[in-house]
Amino acid sequence: MRNNKPIQVFEHKQLFIGEQGFDKHHWEALGWYNEKHGGGFFTLTPRGVKFNQYVGVIQVGNITIEILPKISQAEEKGDKDKWQKVLIDMLRECKWMQVYAQDKASLRFKPNSILEAYLELFVQECEEIIRQGLVKKYRTVANNCTALKGKLLFNKQIQVNLVHKERFYTQHQVFDRENVFNQILLKALKLIPVISQSPYLKDKVYNLLQSFPELEDIRVRHETFDKLVFDRKTSRYKPAIEIAAMLLLNFRPDISSGHNHVLAILFDMNDLWEEYIYRQLYKHKKPNWIVRSQNSKQFWKLHSNNGYKTVRPDIVIHNQANDTKIILDTKWKIPDNNVPADADLKQMFVYNEYWIGKNAILLYPNATYTEVPVYYEGSFVKKEKAIATHGCGVMKMAVLDKQNIILDNTIGKRINDFLKNEILK
Repeated sequence: MRNNKPIQVFEHKQLFIGEQGFDKHHWEALGWYNEKHGGGFFTLTPRGVKFNQYVGVIQVGNITIEILPKISQAEEKGDKDKWQKVLIDMLRECKWMQVYAQDKASLRFKPNSILEAYLELFVQECEEIIRQGLVKKYRTVANNCTALKGKLLFNKQIQVNLVHKERFYTQHQVFDRENVFNQILLKALKLIPVISQSPYLKDKVYNLLQSFPELEDIRVRHETFDKLVFDRKTSRYKPAIEIAAMLLLNFRPDISSGHNHVLAILFDMNDLWEEYIYRQLYKHKKPNWIVRSQNSKQFWKLHSNNGYKTVRPDIVIHNQANDTKIILDTKWKIPDNNVPADADLKQMFVYNEYWIGKNAILLYPNATYTEVPVYYEGSFVKKEKAIATHGCGVMKMAVLDKQNIILDNTIGKRINDFLKNEILK
């Protein structure tokens, strides 16, 4: 029997065998999954599993585990429920999850987990596609017909219809709903009753399945989705296909017993924090500012074969009014005594050199809200015979709002105001 309430743990914490319904067979299934994926998502210990910087949801057998972001060490139940919502809101803001987007219908039920929120959105998208009608496409088929149409396949005609002169084995085109777009949706819909115990979702899915014709059960790989070309008729499928890819490519059934399948939807918290900050800065950027993400430049070249290395800061802000630039690099961690790691400082030095930046800032999360960003000014020591050097400061910004309850959606405006008044002036 599946546990309806997910097990919630914070990143970089351990879940021990015997805790909250997490048993040895779950531990073994996670070990198998981690081995198949290079061992990067979490670490198995002799008594359980230790999570790292990946957050999201893992379903293994009859349990669902949510890995939540954290800043402080507090792990009360209320904090976990709060950080579940913060994670969903960050995914929404980064367009990695469209659950609460304004152009979508709101969730019709309160999901018990992040996974159910994704499933609910997928069902909503499929309902809208069914309402508009499943797309039809031309495809080429070869079969026996009672009328001559298309191209007659002589070898097959002689082999199959030697005693049936009234039939024709032909190759011809048909216009129907048997295409990869519908096949993907149907395959993902059939997966939902396997991974969800929500009666609401199951009822919705069973109703949707009745609207689908019998379609070929295809095997999906990454290449299946890479080859999809969305046109005017299929563009409406894109949101549903994106979630279907997430579900189908991350689902690993347990072939031996069928009881310990694993589905993992995980995000690197460093990437999520970077994307959230970039989108907030871009949303609130000042006039004459250009805000770019992941802008790369070459900084080393191998002359023998034209090989090269690039540098790519997280965010570059260019104030065109006075032609000044600032580099921001986000880090989802708290530095000891506000002193960055050596590798991070070396990165920032190179960024300043190649972008001719006035300053560089390492941006960290903060557990305490402040109206003005917490900023520690710093600079690189002047090089020998150098006329000038450049700065590298440390900035800390709270993730939550003043009440310490929800995700702070003013963070971009407050950072930009500070940069305008103190750095890019």
